[in-house]
Amino acid sequence: MEDGYKKVKRLTVTLPEEYVSGLEDVAEDMNTTVSEAVREAVATFLMEHYWKETIGEAAKQAITGGATNEGALNAVKAKFPHAATSMASISWYRSKLRKDDLNIPTDREARERRGEGN
Repeated sequence: MEDGYKKVKRLTVTLPEEYVSGLEDVAEDMNTTVSEAVREAVATFLMEHYWKETIGEAAKQAITGGATNEGALNAVKAKFPHAATSMASISWYRSKLRKDDLNIPTDREARERRGEGN
């Protein structure tokens, strides 16, 4: 799929009006669609609460060990072969880590350190 998702399922949910209004505000701030804002909100919840001690920890460990985003994704897939983790998820983990520690390299810096260039 073009947006980086391997498999996509349509899900219909009913939300209180104030949630929808909040999601519309988030989408506007992100300069994206409400659907993407919902995906981001769900991904954030899953990564911070549901997968935190599993997939998230594997991704964070790889990133803090100097892995590129691709390397971190491969590390997650090696440990959790059925995970639906995407490059977007790995980028999210790297961004979250960098908010707390600017010594965490960007993906580009990690690639350069590994001699992979651009």
